[in-house]
Amino acid sequence: MGRRPIGHSREVEAIVNAPAGRPQAQGDAGAHPAPADPAALTPRRLYDSHFPFVWRNLRRLGVPDVLLEDAAQDVFLVVHRRWSSFDAGWSSVQTWLFGILMRVARNHRRSLRRRGAWLVASTDDTLTPTPAVASADAGPADLVARREAAVLLDRLLEALDDDKRAVLVLVDIEQLSVPQAAEALDVNLNTAYWRLRAARKLLDKALGRIRAAEERAQDLNRDRNGDRDRDRHDGAGNGGPRP
Repeated sequence: MGRRPIGHSREVEAIVNAPAGRPQAQGDAGAHPAPADPAALTPRRLYDSHFPFVWRNLRRLGVPDVLLEDAAQDVFLVVHRRWSSFDAGWSSVQTWLFGILMRVARNHRRSLRRRGAWLVASTDDTLTPTPAVASADAGPADLVARREAAVLLDRLLEALDDDKRAVLVLVDIEQLSVPQAAEALDVNLNTAYWRLRAARKLLDKALGRIRAAEERAQDLNRDRNGDRDRDRHDGAGNGGPRP
């Protein structure tokens, strides 16, 4: 599927569109696509075909890595309990599933805050960015660039509140339409469009702040390196390095 115009700066669009790592369900998720006939779909088949979707979006919605396994299992427990309520004629699998994982993500973040700073510290220690996807023609430089884009995307998403983050993830990353996002989030269409526009603006501003901080750090490093070079030059001219 080609990308839709998303209204970001080109740099933000490249970051949002960078491939992200996708963990596999038991067996091989790619070997278990969702059946074309919704009537043939079962909770087990949904697990096989959509586990990567659940995992990566729990992470994008702020569930720390240390809690991802538990959160993903909780999502599919809810799927099993609510399976009889799924109506393929009314909603798509992805929008229905995203509505569930969004609530699970919110509950896990609340639980994390209640359980105290010790778990937050352990989460920070074990946090790893979404890995880049390897491909047959991807060289080391390409993999490094993708990993850096994934890390930067994590930082950008942290600048958004839950509502704006969710609609941006659905539309700009998962490539659902805005009406589908509105359905998944259980909001009216105008609200979804407003949140998406606001999220894109905040993302651009957050990227600007990050880039400005990086440029200041680079300028500082250049100044320090210049001072060291001058010290070495002056020391050589005086018969030895400065003390």
